[in-house]
Amino acid sequence: MRTLIFPLVVFSMLPPLVHAHHAFRTVFDFTKTETIEGKVTNLEFINPHIRLHIDVTNDSGEVEQWLVAGPGKLSLARRGWTDDMFTASESITAIGNPARAGGNVIWLEKIIMPDGRELVDPLISDVLAIEAQRRERARQATQ
Repeated sequence: MRTLIFPLVVFSMLPPLVHAHHAFRTVFDFTKTETIEGKVTNLEFINPHIRLHIDVTNDSGEVEQWLVAGPGKLSLARRGWTDDMFTASESITAIGNPARAGGNVIWLEKIIMPDGRELVDPLISDVLAIEAQRRERARQATQ
């Protein structure tokens, strides 16, 4: 009986822990969007969340260090992201949701590369693809 209780206790604790880890709504304000333009200094292409570091020149001419947090390496790698996709000092535009606590941190929505390519958060990309399919089905149904 004792050997059965321990695994049950451990498994009963897992769902709240997993949910707590992914409580993005408490960390980032998804009702607001921030756009920053700057130069890439570093990409930490890791799990569970990537971290893209950008130097942004503010209105006073001072350089601020910003962090763009995003989904994990595996999720982004499936969509073509690589360790060396950004070059040092490359100018990019990052769009994302600001941290509720303030500071120079946003959650990735989209990155616009110098050549105009857009790299979109996989969750947003999936929602957009689903919505496009829904609209197409609705359009075909009315014909």
